[in-house]
Amino acid sequence: MSRTAAALSKRRARLDALLARLSGPPSGETLHDLRVALRRIAALARLTGDAPRKGSGRALRIAARDLRRALSTRRTTDVARMLLLSRFRSDPRRRPVAERLAARLAKEGDSGPSPARMRGLLSRLRRAFTRREASLARLHDPLTGTADGDNEKGLAKNVRRRLRRAAKLLRAAGVPGPAGLHPARILARDLRYGLEFTGTAMAAAALVPLLMDFQDTAGAAHDLSELIVLVRRLAGRSRAVDRRAALRLLPPILAAEERALARAQASSKRLLARLEDMEFEWP
Repeated sequence: MSRTAAALSKRRARLDALLARLSGPPSGETLHDLRVALRRIAALARLTGDAPRKGSGRALRIAARDLRRALSTRRTTDVARMLLLSRFRSDPRRRPVAERLAARLAKEGDSGPSPARMRGLLSRLRRAFTRREASLARLHDPLTGTADGDNEKGLAKNVRRRLRRAAKLLRAAGVPGPAGLHPARILARDLRYGLEFTGTAMAAAALVPLLMDFQDTAGAAHDLSELIVLVRRLAGRSRAVDRRAALRLLPPILAAEERALARAQASSKRLLARLEDMEFEWP
């Protein structure tokens, strides 16, 4: 339980540090880092959520998930704008069109939930953190060295079971095609966060660099896929002349998406080859 409590404290400190940097709605890398922190919180709550009793981590997992989802549409718009501006920076023919679409995204994109809604979601997350920390504190007292042995064994058993299941699902997914890329990335991410929690005590932690590489390459392909959807949507809401100009952006983006998919599939093959022989034992 001490490992779980320490990991929970670390996740909360990271979240608080990110929030302390904000003076308004999050954007750019701060928004990305905030969403990653919330994913890690939810992953930890899921992995260790049956201690001290089944479902103990559910409130924290849902609170972190709901706040992350509330931020997701804003992040999608931010990434699309960045890709439009960077990908066509050296293309004098297409750059003006890309800049106009980026400006439209900034103006017309989903601004996310209201400030009141955001405050409510954050308050709920903080309350869930406090309750979770209190429930774990009752199981382990570091000052006296007392601990609940049965819960320690149960936690180890559940962590092993969940990580084995995540690995099994990832193997079963195989090398993903375009439609399966994002679901496979989610499976890889959950397995990675679990292995980071167990640390070097589990031999399968050696998979973490391969999981990170697949996450990154699959994420790049997913960002391009979302950009294609947004460009088509904006083109469909434009006048005929602007629609044709916007659609001329698609061929290079589609080609970039194809290359990104190939890189993600190559990364997946390397990961699956190593995953095949891994044992998920955690003392």
